[in-house]
Amino acid sequence: MNFVIDPNVSKEAACKTALETVRILHEKHASVYMAESVRSCFPESAHIHFLPEERLLESADFVIAIGGDGTILRCAGWILEDAAKRGIKPVKLVGVNTGTLGFLAAFEATELYMLDRLIDGNYAISGRMLLQAKITGGTQDGQVFHALNDIYASRLNGRICDFAVSVDGRQIGVYRADGIVFSTPTGSSAYALSAGGPVMEPGLLLIEMNLICPHSLFARPMLFAPQREIRVTYFGVGDGGLNVHADGTHAAVLHNLQSFTVTKSPRVMPFVDCKGHTFYDALNGKLMEPLKEFPGRVPFGSD
Repeated sequence: MNFVIDPNVSKEAACKTALETVRILHEKHASVYMAESVRSCFPESAHIHFLPEERLLESADFVIAIGGDGTILRCAGWILEDAAKRGIKPVKLVGVNTGTLGFLAAFEATELYMLDRLIDGNYAISGRMLLQAKITGGTQDGQVFHALNDIYASRLNGRICDFAVSVDGRQIGVYRADGIVFSTPTGSSAYALSAGGPVMEPGLLLIEMNLICPHSLFARPMLFAPQREIRVTYFGVGDGGLNVHADGTHAAVLHNLQSFTVTKSPRVMPFVDCKGHTFYDALNGKLMEPLKEFPGRVPFGSD
């Protein structure tokens, strides 16, 4: 069995967890691969095969992303792009949390015994919906990008922006706000939640829309069926434009009367669940409890 390990090498905890993961998998007679670019971070490990990134996923059974939710998102994007280029199904993704929240992780760094379940085939696969955005107008006309969590648009200078939203060609509103967020059910517990949106079960097929700090008494989150095409048209003259991001990565800039559409992506990301927990277990354990270990947190009631 072949495992690719993709750790956040900027974090010491992730590197230590990666080495322990390598040790466990080697004892199980599994092959472990990492990108050539991180070889210098693991100079003493004799059980890692280092390959160029473009070859890493050729024979992989699993990819283990070690870090926080940002690491898992980045890794999912890499897997999906590789699968699209080679015309194959994406490699299964296992998230191991060494960050603060780790809502996307299959298990924590303290639960590496769960690796036995991967070896034994004792796991479930959850196919996660993605969003697809396409730019209309300007030098980036026709550009397409995908997001597992969310696609959002705002102005870098922090100023309020004006835009119209239409669904299947019918306008539903003209808004003034700091920006707009479209999320998948997976991403509904991320930026969309902070913007006042509902939390959705990840198995649903829905597109969620939230305005960021709208200048309105009546703007509310909206949910759309997966077959809908939602278009955002920007109104702005003589400014820096509207910046569009996919999963936190800058993707495009819109100028006056340019637009982008949001639809359900044809891509699906396979996440591994080793623990047999429900979405509500994760919701209760991750979001309903205080972040007790958060650095610098002042305990309630202290001076």
